[in-house]
Amino acid sequence: MTSKKDIIIGGGIIGVAAAYYLAQQGREVVLLEKDDLAAGSSYGNAGLIANGFAIPLAAPGVPRQGLKWLLDAHSPFYIKPRLDLNLLSWLWRFTRACNEQQMRRSIQVMLSLGRASFDLFAELLAREDADFGYARRGRLILFTTEAGFAHWAADVALIREFGVEVSLLDAAGVRRIEPHVSPAVRYGIYCEDYAHVIPHRLVQELARLARAMGVEIQTGAAVSGFEVSGGRVNAVRTSRGRFPARQVVLAAGAWSSVVARTLKLRLPIQPAKGYSLTYKMPPSAPRLPLSLAERKVAVTPMGERLRFTSTLELSGFDASISPHRLAGIRQAAQNYLPGMEALEDETVWFGYRPATPDDLPIIGPAPRYDNLILATGHGTLGMTYGLVTGKLVSQIASGEQPFIDISPLRATRF
Repeated sequence: MTSKKDIIIGGGIIGVAAAYYLAQQGREVVLLEKDDLAAGSSYGNAGLIANGFAIPLAAPGVPRQGLKWLLDAHSPFYIKPRLDLNLLSWLWRFTRACNEQQMRRSIQVMLSLGRASFDLFAELLAREDADFGYARRGRLILFTTEAGFAHWAADVALIREFGVEVSLLDAAGVRRIEPHVSPAVRYGIYCEDYAHVIPHRLVQELARLARAMGVEIQTGAAVSGFEVSGGRVNAVRTSRGRFPARQVVLAAGAWSSVVARTLKLRLPIQPAKGYSLTYKMPPSAPRLPLSLAERKVAVTPMGERLRFTSTLELSGFDASISPHRLAGIRQAAQNYLPGMEALEDETVWFGYRPATPDDLPIIGPAPRYDNLILATGHGTLGMTYGLVTGKLVSQIASGEQPFIDISPLRATRF
C-alpha cells in the first residue's frame, strides 16, 4: 500500500517554499503542479521583497477612485464590467474592508510578515548555497509632478507612524541615489525596507533544495478531484495518478478558489491580471528598484535583464493581452528614464495574481477538513510572503505554534 505523504498543490513560490520547509522537518512531500514550476505569477512579477509602503489596496477612498477607474480601460486598477456573482461578492467585501480601522490592522500584519521575510531570506542565504539575485538596496519612488508627490504625503505620514523609515527627496536628492533618471523627474521617496530577487530563479533554487531533501515534484499534474471521508482529504486525484494524503496544502495561487470549489469550499479570491515587459539590460539602467509613481509602473533590475511591471486588472481568467497597457508601460519607461527608446529583446508576460478583498493572504487550516491547509491569496506580494508562508505551513502541519499570529489570515475571517 502506498504510504501517505504531504501533498502540496501548486508549484509557484508559495508551494515550493512550503515543500522546502516541510522537507526540513523530515516529512515526506509530493508537490503537484499542473504546468511547470513558476509558470504563473511567480514568473514575470516585479521580484520585490517589500516591507516599506505596507498599505493595502483596500483603503479609505479607494472605492470612490475605483468608480473612475472602472470607466477607464487604461487605468492601473481596472475592473472589467460583467455579470459575475463571485466578482460582485468580492467587490462588496472589498468595499467593506476599505475603512481606517481595517487598513491599520492590515498594515500591522503586513509589516509583521515583511520583517519575518527579511529574517528568513537572511537565514536561507546563510544556510544554503543558492543564487537567485537577492539584493537589498531599498526602493526609490519617482515623481514628475508636484501634485503626484503631494498626493503621497498622507501615505508617508501614515507609514511613518508604524516605524517605517522613509526619506523625502528633491530632484538633487533623487539623483544622488539614482543618477539615471530623466530630467522630468522632480521629486522622490526612498524607502530602505525593500529587497529584490529574480523571481523564477528563486522558485527554481528552492525546488532544487527541496528535491535534494527528498521532495517529489510532479509537473503536468492537474488536480481532477479528491477522495474525502470523515472530515479528511484522503487522496488527491490528478492527471498523473492518485496521491494518498497525510496533509494537503492548497497553494494554487489564483486557481485556488477553483480547486477549493471541488471540496465545497468558497474562497474569495479573484484573478488579478498583471503585465510585465522585460528587456536586455541597457547601459543607463537603474541600479535599484524604482516606482514610476504617476504611471503606476514598477522597474526592477534583474541580473542581465530589466523588468517593467504594471496594472491590476480584474477581468477573470481573460487571456487576452491589451496592447494599450503594453504601450502605456513603454511610454512610462521613456518618460522617467533616459535611454529607454531603444530597449532590446522584449519579452511580454501576463499573469494572474490571487487577490483577496482585504489584500491579506489566506494562511491556516481550512474549515471542514482536519488535514487541509490553505496558503493562497497573496495578491501582488507572493515573493515577499513566500518564505514566511512556507515556514508557517510547516509549523501548522507539524502541530507547532506558528511563529507569527495567523488569526488575521484565516479563511474564516470572511
